[in-house]
Amino acid sequence: MKKILLFSDHREIFKTTNKITKGKYKLKWCTCDWSDDDKHFTPDVIIMYFNKKMVEKGTFEFIVRVKGMLGNTIPILALIENGTKQDIFSVLKAGVYDYLENVENLQEYQKKNRRNIIVGMVLKKVWFSKRL
Repeated sequence: MKKILLFSDHREIFKTTNKITKGKYKLKWCTCDWSDDDKHFTPDVIIMYFNKKMVEKGTFEFIVRVKGMLGNTIPILALIENGTKQDIFSVLKAGVYDYLENVENLQEYQKKNRRNIIVGMVLKKVWFSKRL
């Protein structure tokens, strides 16, 4: 079963994500003050939720820290609440693969998750083939 790691301080985001992933993916929820406490959980996709306050505080460091701990081959989907074009550009520049401005459209959210699972599988294949 593919695994998703969700970073969010908001229970509603977890509930929505759990609703669209239930039975298809294993979902682990962490808050944004996370430290890599579970060495055995290696996600196939990472989802990060940033509200306006978090975007103003800065997202770059958090994204880079998570990528540093979990690796560059895991695709990240950023959920950006009320994000400007500059906010979106900043998270993409930090290494996020895709973004969504809200999770109200469940079909779009589900589609982005599926696509990122596929991207992750391709990245792992390419990475492993380069190592051989």
